[in-house]
Amino acid sequence: MGRPQSRQRLLIADANPANIADLKAMLVSEYDINVAADGVEVIRLASSLEPPGLILLNTVLATSDGYEVCRTLKGDRSTMDIPIILLAEPTPEDMEAKGFELGAADYIIKPFKPSVVKARIRTHLELKRYRDNLEHRVKKQVSELHEEIQERRDVEDTYRALVEYAKDGIAIIHDFKVRYANPAFCKMIGFSEKELIGAHLKKFISEEEFIKNTQRYSHRIAGINLPRIYKSQVIHANGITIDVELNVCVVPYGRSLAALVFMRSIREEEAWKYTT
Repeated sequence: MGRPQSRQRLLIADANPANIADLKAMLVSEYDINVAADGVEVIRLASSLEPPGLILLNTVLATSDGYEVCRTLKGDRSTMDIPIILLAEPTPEDMEAKGFELGAADYIIKPFKPSVVKARIRTHLELKRYRDNLEHRVKKQVSELHEEIQERRDVEDTYRALVEYAKDGIAIIHDFKVRYANPAFCKMIGFSEKELIGAHLKKFISEEEFIKNTQRYSHRIAGINLPRIYKSQVIHANGITIDVELNVCVVPYGRSLAALVFMRSIREEEAWKYTT
């Protein structure tokens, strides 16, 4: 058997004991009932740890005006989401409009018809349940999204630290220009990050090497399979030519592709590996 749903709590706010008795008789078999005769008690019960799921609020209370109580409840963040159905004598149109402007969900006009009262209560409780469920799902999704974003940021921070502190030079080349260069890359060729970002490859590659690398770069972007690791040369800021090992792959860059370059200086004792 399924677990029975907990009974909803209603608050009947009316200064007339006969009205309260009639409404309780209609509703007590389906709902838990609290009653109040004045505005202060209505606000106290609505703000309690066990607030009602819906308030039946007479426009005339013992010491308060029902419309003002409605205004107060709808102006308080802790009670503003509780549906309020106003109970009234046959009401002029402008007074009905006033109630809706203050945030009332509905009107029930006396004399009370049990079928009408029950139907409207069920309708507004169901609407509230739907809104609450929707709000819960939205909050959950937002929370999960925030967690996912934070996790991605943490991963990005980790990778950024690895790249920033790597001994190998690492750069991103897009349209033959440097879009990113880590400290090791900058140090290896003697230029500052500011000097490199946005700089054309010819700033630190000879014309001959530029032609070779341009062909490799274009082939990679076109999807042609090439060896990832090869020997090349770069020109240091002081004019000295440095033999380097490049490890290059293609990575997404915005809506296009770029070359991710890992660069390592070839020490003299290792240079024999790359003799041609």
